[in-house]
Amino acid sequence: MSESQAITQFAIYPSIGVARVGNSPDGYFFGPELPGAPRDRGAYRDTSGRIKRQAARFRVYGLDARGQVVKEITAHDAHITWKVEVANKKAAWFDFDQALDIPESQGIVVGTPGIASILRNANVKGPERASLAITPPATTIAGKNINTLGAEASFALTGRFMNKSVYLGELRTDAEGRLVFLGGRGEAASFDGQPATTFANNTGWHDDISDGPVDATVEYAGKTYQAKGAWVLVGPPDYAPGVQSIVTGWDLLFQVATELDPSRMPTRPKFSEHIYPLLRRFTLNQWVNAGFARDFGFGTPNDFTDPALAARLNDPSDASRSLRFSIFNGFRNANYDHPQPAALPAYYGDGTTLNTTQTSPREWMAILPTQYKWLEQWAEGDFVADGPPKAPPAWTSLSAAEQVRGIDRAVLDEVLGGPFHPGAEFTWPMRHAMLYAEPFRIKRRATPEPDWGPQLISSIALMRGGPLDGSTAGDLTRWMATPWQTDTSSCLSAYVPYVDDYLPTFWPARVPNDVLSEEQYQKVMDPKTPANEKERVLAFDQRVKWLRGIRYPMKPTYPPQIYPSKEAINKFVREWAQVGIIEALPGPGGHLPGEMWVETGRQVEHSQPAMTALHPIWTSED
Repeated sequence: MSESQAITQFAIYPSIGVARVGNSPDGYFFGPELPGAPRDRGAYRDTSGRIKRQAARFRVYGLDARGQVVKEITAHDAHITWKVEVANKKAAWFDFDQALDIPESQGIVVGTPGIASILRNANVKGPERASLAITPPATTIAGKNINTLGAEASFALTGRFMNKSVYLGELRTDAEGRLVFLGGRGEAASFDGQPATTFANNTGWHDDISDGPVDATVEYAGKTYQAKGAWVLVGPPDYAPGVQSIVTGWDLLFQVATELDPSRMPTRPKFSEHIYPLLRRFTLNQWVNAGFARDFGFGTPNDFTDPALAARLNDPSDASRSLRFSIFNGFRNANYDHPQPAALPAYYGDGTTLNTTQTSPREWMAILPTQYKWLEQWAEGDFVADGPPKAPPAWTSLSAAEQVRGIDRAVLDEVLGGPFHPGAEFTWPMRHAMLYAEPFRIKRRATPEPDWGPQLISSIALMRGGPLDGSTAGDLTRWMATPWQTDTSSCLSAYVPYVDDYLPTFWPARVPNDVLSEEQYQKVMDPKTPANEKERVLAFDQRVKWLRGIRYPMKPTYPPQIYPSKEAINKFVREWAQVGIIEALPGPGGHLPGEMWVETGRQVEHSQPAMTALHPIWTSED
């Protein structure tokens, strides 16, 4: 190591690590750490069919005096003591009604009153409200291969909810002394035994989602250092791992990063990094929503993964100009200055009301300003035509700087960046610069948080010194639904089916709508199945509902009908680990896809009780 590369400081990566709950007692897997890296098939359930937890792995890197990344520091180089504090504050926080940072919540839209969110569990008062927050003490771990089986109670993160013990996760280390964090087991319950009644704000309920700071003390070359801290966030299972949302968490946090540091914005977008990945997501979403299969699926004119089409899209010349502009002009403007119901993407927005007479532009989601700017430059031919992204190189061949950039992007690309109603892993506060100490790193709250009173309004939520201006454990996930299962089972598509049978949708990349079943997949792969029958099985209108037997009848009905919300969300609380996980499997190729994303491991084999009445989808309680 040269003198100019002398290590003088340390930082933890990823800046934000994401773990996910699962009900497997022992099994876990690591989330992606490199963009585009292949997934291990069958890695998401144990041999009993239970969902494995996704672990978040944290590493320490040494930096020089200029802040340049030099190398990863392991337990072979230094003594590293990890410290983690997580919490679940959902039940002690305010209701989620709507994102408080949009005009429709601030009372500045004519005819739309501002939002005043009341406290959850407002009947619990005074000092007793502290028992609504699950706040395990901070826990430390150091060394190599510590608590590898998860059996040591001293490394468990366990708190209490209304005097009930609640496990939020545990700490382990690997052979290099890296931190391995595992979250909760997907448990949710009410302290008074009452059923859930709504999508986001269920009185008396808790779950075992959490978040909080990750720190490391590094003893290196005879000195002790405090590494630049990170954050861990625990989310629901990823039911379609590898299928990315149109706007990812990385897209959102990069947008914020450009506000904090405008020099991060590239002068010209790269096709491989800024254009193709966005377009590819539309086509990949064909496996989780039938509307995307119809509009962007295999064999359609807008199959963006088709090599011939990708080559034309990568052409900056005038020969492809009209094609580029036809695609760009289809997108909803990121400034939300007027309603564009038919524009892309076909997602519900932060201000969705499902009211067909509503004129708010935020009934639907737009891509981010950075994404829109890149597409505009691309349409004009002002981009680096470097083709679709190549397969990622081996981890060990990357420089330390490439590794840390890859970790941050790989983790956050698998998180939803919108719409936020409220979301899956995190929600609208993440788009505010005051939440961050620097790009991608959550700011720690410097002083104790005050009592915000019985209601929370936009002006308080967004003010300097307010709830977004620095965080402590549990502050990112407290804005989310409680429990998460009721929101996940309420995030449907085409609530008004006479507009479209499949679109708009909310979060199909994490909460699928329409899927290819294992039975259908086997039929396509069976050499005895006639070619025309295989094509018919793969048709978009043959997809089955992912939530059949929970939200929908086992067999489709016309007009579309769903089970009443209360029965459905409580059934999902019980059966969240029995629904399918969408995985990439080999396809036949040729005139059919060479890779197909298939519902696997589904164990929901029965519908709701016979006495439960079906309701038309457009009168849903959601």
